[in-house]
Amino acid sequence: MEKRNQHRILTIRMMASNAYVVANGRKAILIDCGMKKKEKKILAALERMKIAPQDIQLIILTHTHYDHAGSVKTLQQITGAKVLVHKAEAACLEQGYCAFPKGTMWFPKIMSAIGRALNKWVGRYASVAPDIAISKRFDLQPFGIDGYVLPTPGHTAGSLSVVIEENHAIVGDTLFNIFKHSVYPPYANDQAVLLKSWKKLLESGCKYFYPGHGKPFTRERLQKTYVEKRG
Repeated sequence: MEKRNQHRILTIRMMASNAYVVANGRKAILIDCGMKKKEKKILAALERMKIAPQDIQLIILTHTHYDHAGSVKTLQQITGAKVLVHKAEAACLEQGYCAFPKGTMWFPKIMSAIGRALNKWVGRYASVAPDIAISKRFDLQPFGIDGYVLPTPGHTAGSLSVVIEENHAIVGDTLFNIFKHSVYPPYANDQAVLLKSWKKLLESGCKYFYPGHGKPFTRERLQKTYVEKRG
């Protein structure tokens, strides 16, 4: 857990993906919800952080794949929080389904083809009508958080990142930290757009990045992979 000024950032590691809680005193937001039936793990993490479920005022989905949005409906019901998603994926959330993304490397390309077939059954989750659907930068000050939501498409059309105190970026699957020499995602629907989103993240000035898969890492690691991929 990182602590900078008043804000606390808690990483909730689950088998398939990470969720994050950002708290400023008693005001808090939840970023991503894991797969189905992960609400107990997230609620236990809130308890350790001494945050009541009702303190969560906003749930932000970095995108609507089942491993990030699977428990959103249950957590919305428990917390009473508003749910925010990108406009490009509002319909996915309302259907409880988002198609498996394209592979960016040879093995993920094979897995993507398999995943697209299986995802029609395993990738579904309880649908939710979003309270807030955005297409541009969204200020989090009204929710008591010094930060903003930034569209960072590429992995999916509606991928979002959350910038806290202009220093920390919670990025969903826009970045992966599962490979030794790269933070490039194994899956992305539009790689050219993805690199433009990386440029936006670098321009944000953030020093620390919190991915949907893997441990947090520094700006230098992102910069190195960006230079390599940009050519």
